[in-house]
Amino acid sequence: MAAGALIKEREEALDEDRTPHLSHSRVNRYLTCPAQYRFYYLENLRPKVQGSGLVFGAVIHIALADLFKNGTDPVSSFLSQWEEVNGVELRYKERESWDTLNEKGKKLTEQFLAKEFPKLRAVREVEKRFDLVIASLPLPFVGIMDLVAEVDGGIAVIDFKTAASVYDDHEVTLSDQLTAYSLAEPEATKVAFCVFVKTKEPRIEWHFATRNSEELADYLTKVRLVSEDIAAGKFYKRPGKHCTYCDFLPLCMGDEKSAQETLIRIT
Repeated sequence: MAAGALIKEREEALDEDRTPHLSHSRVNRYLTCPAQYRFYYLENLRPKVQGSGLVFGAVIHIALADLFKNGTDPVSSFLSQWEEVNGVELRYKERESWDTLNEKGKKLTEQFLAKEFPKLRAVREVEKRFDLVIASLPLPFVGIMDLVAEVDGGIAVIDFKTAASVYDDHEVTLSDQLTAYSLAEPEATKVAFCVFVKTKEPRIEWHFATRNSEELADYLTKVRLVSEDIAAGKFYKRPGKHCTYCDFLPLCMGDEKSAQETLIRIT
């Protein structure tokens, strides 16, 4: 399977059969940098060579989805899918390779199956799509939740993450993504990140949170304000540390040669 197909954003699949919409990913990308939003969503530019972390995360997601949908062994599923990208050109971080990620993915899926999977009761939804029509927003708000299940006696919306380091408390408490999921699944009593941490000794961490009505209202206000700026065509550059990791930095720097070498326009 091609690397690009593995990491295709879920909302892109939604884009194929729906009218214009809003989503957490779109709002978050705009808040990171409006120019990045324009390059990605309006000009449809993508990196020619994908980052290994994105592909690794996509393979983990596939393995977990297969487990919950079909009862497939996630270890075997991961190893099979990851083998398909062996030899594919990817951008690896320092001290990272196909082999090191293969070993970490194997350990993480083994840990999940042995220790974390038994914690999940009464799985209700797997990769559940939502499409919300909210009076204060000019467009539908859409997305996909990884899992809705009972955990510790309550209904939880769970998002699976892969990360190079542990999450800080504020990343969970202030997460717009978790707020969006709470908005989309009002029956849930909590939202959570289940993080597959790719440290030297891989481990899995759970981070639970709740959202109140005021926090939901604040988020909807943010989404509305961002949607207004998008509609007004306000796609300015917002420089910062994030530029170091941005695929579109050559464009902002006026380096057309590097941009042509590293980016491709999708249809």
